[in-house]
Amino acid sequence: MTRIERLGPWDRFLLSVVVLVAIYAAALVVFGLAIGDTIFDPLGFGPDDGEIETATSRTYVQLIFAVLGAVIVGWMATIAGLVVGPLARREPWAWNTIAGAATAWFVLDTGASLLLGFVGHAAFNVGFAVALAAPLVMIRRELQTARRNPS
Repeated sequence: MTRIERLGPWDRFLLSVVVLVAIYAAALVVFGLAIGDTIFDPLGFGPDDGEIETATSRTYVQLIFAVLGAVIVGWMATIAGLVVGPLARREPWAWNTIAGAATAWFVLDTGASLLLGFVGHAAFNVGFAVALAAPLVMIRRELQTARRNPS
């Protein structure tokens, strides 16, 4: 039995969210402007192509998407490692690390988006935050039950 097969349903759900986000982020690295045009522009994130007037500007925007995607891939790889390792063993510090990182991201990214007037991007963050929070809340309940009923 592999580590993933031994994961509980909420761990698998969380891992699935992490994998989907990592795939999306990798696509940002490879197809940044195209992804930006189809996903980010409708959310009000980034300039419209018509506002990018030079090849240098387009290259810079591509770099921003690539850096953003690379950071997200790294973040998701870290979370995936925590999910299949210490979180699966129900080590509380792993839950605290994931929840703390997700909370810091959400508050900073969503707060900045709202302050700068990018409400669509803030709404996008809410969907991602809910997808992370749902399994984390259920895993937290399992941690609390295990703490009250040690075997």
